[in-house]
Amino acid sequence: MSAPYAGGCLCGQVRWRATAEPANVRVCHCRNCQRATGGPFFARAVFLADHIERAGETTRWPTSERVDRLSCARCGTPVFAEPKDPPARLGVALATLDDPGSLVPEAQIWVSEKLAWVTIHDGLPRFPQGA
Repeated sequence: MSAPYAGGCLCGQVRWRATAEPANVRVCHCRNCQRATGGPFFARAVFLADHIERAGETTRWPTSERVDRLSCARCGTPVFAEPKDPPARLGVALATLDDPGSLVPEAQIWVSEKLAWVTIHDGLPRFPQGA
């Protein structure tokens, strides 16, 4: 599948639509992503801000000096990660896609912080930190 991509939170109050291909699609194993999502990793696509529209009320909180996280204000679904450094872009949780198979990760990052019980057999490039 190719752009546009669309998705939303569990309750449907937050919706998003990307009009171009993502800058990258990665699985992040860093501790911040683990804690922010409540899962062992954060599978996300990063879009340039000019190529993504969003609607609905979100909560925002900083999870590091570099990234703010945004979740649905109603159901709490973690939907977005917004880097603070240029260029303006927005990370979107792959699990929020209406068609969750339409974007496939191209790399595993921060595998130095991967949980010991997570096994990776996908053949994707792996990076100890970000890439």
